[in-house]
Amino acid sequence: MSSTAAPTVSRRTWWIVGTVGVVVMTAFAIWFGIAGASGKVHWYNAGFEIVSDEQIDVRFDVRRDPTRAVTCDLHALDEHHARVGTGQVTVPPADTSPTRHVEPLRTVSRAVTGYVDSCSYTG
Repeated sequence: MSSTAAPTVSRRTWWIVGTVGVVVMTAFAIWFGIAGASGKVHWYNAGFEIVSDEQIDVRFDVRRDPTRAVTCDLHALDEHHARVGTGQVTVPPADTSPTRHVEPLRTVSRAVTGYVDSCSYTG
């Protein structure tokens, strides 16, 4: 009877396999994150100014492909968190990115906050 013993894998081999696996998965995660964020519109709510009971100015920054127009949805809320104003604004193409914008928003009653809810490329 012949006996064939299974070859043993050294501890060093498993460390090498594990290290290569971690490096490959890290590279994949970085690539996936960059691919998911490139070409998207990003906005930052930079504040607001209550002008009157019927208007609030919303201040925001937009980071995007500067050659493309962007449409942003604006909202204003009252002290009970009820929406008292909504609007859309089109941000035209620009020479640089990011760009700062201040847009007036009409309200049906006094707002206590105003913000950008979303932005996307126009068209």
